[in-house]
Amino acid sequence: MNKEIIKEFRKKFVEVARSFSFKLNVGNFESRDFFCSQKAEVKEEQAEEISEKLYQFCKNGVMKSVNAYLKEIEEKKAEVKEKVLEGVTETKIQPF
Repeated sequence: MNKEIIKEFRKKFVEVARSFSFKLNVGNFESRDFFCSQKAEVKEEQAEEISEKLYQFCKNGVMKSVNAYLKEIEEKKAEVKEKVLEGVTETKIQPF
Protein backbone atom coordinates (compact mmCIF):
# COMPACT_ATOMS: atom_id res chain seq x y z
CA MET A 1 0.00 0.00 0.00
CA ASN A 2 2.83 2.44 0.79
CA LYS A 3 4.30 1.86 -2.67
CA GLU A 4 1.01 2.90 -4.28
CA ILE A 5 0.90 6.09 -2.22
CA ILE A 6 4.46 6.91 -3.24
CA LYS A 7 3.63 6.28 -6.91
CA GLU A 8 0.60 8.57 -6.70
CA PHE A 9 2.64 11.21 -4.91
CA ARG A 10 5.36 11.08 -7.61
CA LYS A 11 2.82 11.38 -10.42
CA LYS A 12 1.87 14.80 -9.14
CA PHE A 13 5.43 16.09 -9.53
CA VAL A 14 7.50 16.77 -12.64
CA GLU A 15 11.13 17.63 -13.13
CA VAL A 16 11.79 20.97 -14.80
CA ALA A 17 15.25 21.71 -16.18
CA ARG A 18 16.31 24.97 -17.82
CA SER A 19 19.61 26.29 -19.04
CA PHE A 20 21.17 29.34 -20.63
CA SER A 21 24.47 29.70 -22.47
CA PHE A 22 26.36 32.59 -24.01
CA LYS A 23 29.38 32.48 -26.33
CA LEU A 24 31.55 35.60 -26.32
CA ASN A 25 33.92 36.24 -29.21
CA VAL A 26 37.10 37.72 -27.73
CA GLY A 27 39.03 38.04 -31.01
CA ASN A 28 41.97 36.19 -32.49
CA PHE A 29 39.71 33.21 -33.21
CA GLU A 30 39.06 32.78 -29.48
CA SER A 31 35.82 32.67 -27.57
CA ARG A 32 34.64 32.23 -24.00
CA ASP A 33 31.65 30.10 -23.08
CA PHE A 34 29.36 30.88 -20.17
CA PHE A 35 26.74 28.33 -19.07
CA CYS A 36 24.22 27.70 -16.32
CA SER A 37 21.78 24.85 -15.82
CA GLN A 38 19.23 24.33 -13.04
CA LYS A 39 16.52 21.80 -12.33
CA ALA A 40 13.76 21.34 -9.80
CA GLU A 41 11.01 18.89 -8.98
CA VAL A 42 7.73 20.74 -8.76
CA LYS A 43 4.03 20.16 -8.73
CA GLU A 44 2.71 19.78 -12.25
CA GLU A 45 0.56 22.90 -12.02
CA GLN A 46 3.63 25.00 -11.05
CA ALA A 47 5.86 23.70 -13.84
CA GLU A 48 5.44 26.62 -16.25
CA GLU A 49 5.99 29.28 -13.60
CA ILE A 50 9.04 27.54 -12.12
CA SER A 51 10.41 26.89 -15.60
CA GLU A 52 10.41 30.63 -16.33
CA LYS A 53 11.99 31.41 -12.96
CA LEU A 54 14.76 28.85 -13.53
CA TYR A 55 15.41 30.28 -17.00
CA GLN A 56 15.64 33.84 -15.64
CA PHE A 57 17.91 32.65 -12.83
CA CYS A 58 20.27 31.02 -15.34
CA LYS A 59 20.17 33.94 -17.75
CA ASN A 60 20.87 36.49 -15.01
CA GLY A 61 23.73 34.42 -13.64
CA VAL A 62 25.34 33.96 -17.04
CA MET A 63 25.00 37.61 -18.02
CA LYS A 64 26.41 38.70 -14.65
CA SER A 65 29.45 36.50 -15.33
CA VAL A 66 29.80 37.86 -18.88
CA ASN A 67 29.68 41.45 -17.61
CA ALA A 68 32.24 40.70 -14.88
CA TYR A 69 34.53 39.14 -17.48
CA LEU A 70 34.17 42.14 -19.82
CA LYS A 71 34.89 44.53 -16.94
CA GLU A 72 38.02 42.55 -16.05
CA ILE A 73 39.20 42.71 -19.68
CA GLU A 74 38.60 46.48 -19.83
CA GLU A 75 40.53 46.98 -16.59
CA LYS A 76 43.48 44.99 -17.96
CA LYS A 77 43.41 47.02 -21.18
CA ALA A 78 43.41 50.25 -19.16
CA GLU A 79 46.41 49.05 -17.11
CA VAL A 80 48.36 48.20 -20.26
CA LYS A 81 47.46 51.54 -21.85
CA GLU A 82 48.56 53.37 -18.71
CA LYS A 83 51.91 51.54 -18.68
CA VAL A 84 52.46 52.31 -22.35
CA LEU A 85 51.67 55.99 -21.80
CA GLU A 86 54.04 56.10 -18.81
CA GLY A 87 56.79 54.71 -21.02
CA VAL A 88 56.09 57.28 -23.73
CA THR A 89 56.20 60.24 -21.35
CA GLU A 90 59.43 59.01 -19.76
CA THR A 91 61.16 58.75 -23.11
CA LYS A 92 62.94 61.96 -24.02
CA ILE A 93 63.41 62.96 -27.62
CA GLN A 94 67.07 63.39 -28.44
CA PRO A 95 67.95 66.20 -30.85
CA PHE A 96 69.94 65.26 -33.98
